[in-house]
Amino acid sequence: MGKKSAVTGQKPLKRSIIIFTLGFIVLLCFVLSIITYQTFSRSIYRAYDKRMDDILAYVYSHIDDEDLSECVDTYVESEKFKELFSFMDSIMEDFDIHYLYIIAPSDDANEHLMINIISADTAYGRATDPDGYYLGLALEEVYDEENFNLYYEALLKDDISHFKNFSYWGYDYSATKPLINKYGEHYALLCVDIEVDDVEREIRQFTLVNVILICLLGVLFTLLFIAWMNYNITEPIKRLERSVVTFAKRSHGQKNPDLLEYDDPSIHTRNEVESLSNAVSQMSTDMKIYVKSILDAEGRVEDMKSQVSRMDMVAYQDALTHVKNKAWYDKTQDRVNDDIANGRAKFAILMADLNSLKKINDTFGHEHGNDYIFGACHQICIIFDHSPVFRIGGDEFVVLLENRDYENRDVLYQELVTAFEISSKDDSKPQWERYSAAVGLAVYDKDTDKDMNDVFKRADEIMYQKKLASKMARTD
Repeated sequence: MGKKSAVTGQKPLKRSIIIFTLGFIVLLCFVLSIITYQTFSRSIYRAYDKRMDDILAYVYSHIDDEDLSECVDTYVESEKFKELFSFMDSIMEDFDIHYLYIIAPSDDANEHLMINIISADTAYGRATDPDGYYLGLALEEVYDEENFNLYYEALLKDDISHFKNFSYWGYDYSATKPLINKYGEHYALLCVDIEVDDVEREIRQFTLVNVILICLLGVLFTLLFIAWMNYNITEPIKRLERSVVTFAKRSHGQKNPDLLEYDDPSIHTRNEVESLSNAVSQMSTDMKIYVKSILDAEGRVEDMKSQVSRMDMVAYQDALTHVKNKAWYDKTQDRVNDDIANGRAKFAILMADLNSLKKINDTFGHEHGNDYIFGACHQICIIFDHSPVFRIGGDEFVVLLENRDYENRDVLYQELVTAFEISSKDDSKPQWERYSAAVGLAVYDKDTDKDMNDVFKRADEIMYQKKLASKMARTD
């Protein structure tokens, strides 16, 4: 068994990095394999589509639609029909394709009947299968429903179709072009097939070669990375860990700083690990001199921080809503007035006065009245989440809009008004959760406003007018 780590449950860095690297390489190989397979698959099928389309176009250029349409109607082979038959056989000789043929699906799709018109073959195929589909015009075959529908739907289209089909002739990838006579009738399909197995075999071979290359590169990268990491990181860190752990055990409970001895691991990697080792060594030296003063200073700082936090909470935070209180508003007012004096001021003030608070207190008690105040304040804070919110009275709140909220003041103002309107009309909630408030917004005008209080008064007046209008509306 290997040596146990100094900390229970600790995972050695070297093992973790190796596992992560191997996992990353495996995942990378898997992802790249899928991407390679899909990309090459799409690419090769596009290439086959182009090749098959070219074959169809080339064969179609030798078809006389009127003559062939008449042959299909009469089941009588013309000279042009025979020439087309020979020409299609020559195409089979010259191109590596599985089938080249012309068929006509029955008009009655329910019969699944397919009429063979021309089925091209190679000279070898004619020699080994003399009873093949040479004549073809009178040959009718019943297709299975799925394959018949593929061909039938392709016949009704005006352009080339591509699809895979599986039948007793094999598993093929087909391209079909509808043949149209002078009456606009789609009387037959010109088709070319290639074997899907050939396509998939080519895709698999290409993918396999690429996967092997990716895996080899991944293994090479992993070995080089682990060797470099072992020399520059993991082994130096391991030595540094031993020194630090030994120092920690030695100094645990040690009250005499003079006895704090650190064994320098002498790391010379010329990177951050060496810098860290030097820093730890220097720190251990400094600890001998300053540890007591640092601990004392830390205690004093924590005491001061706790006192300041308590003072801030008592002096500037509203106890109920936890937003800033009137004292902090007055302090903020001094800062804003300085900005006004220096020509830097750009702000707006929103004043909100809660409606129906006295009615809720009288009807449901002050506990629910506090719930109403807290909930309404929370609604204001949600919308103005980038601006300070002040509770300056029992049911009065002020928001100082600067920067981004100032630029969006009209939108945010309307959002708040709408939110209170919706909340106040929500009959599904108890009365103390139907928040309502009169809201006024005033923007600082350097030509008329001497200080922040002037803007506050205008916001308060607008709010007051809104409150009166709301009361009159409820009275009516």
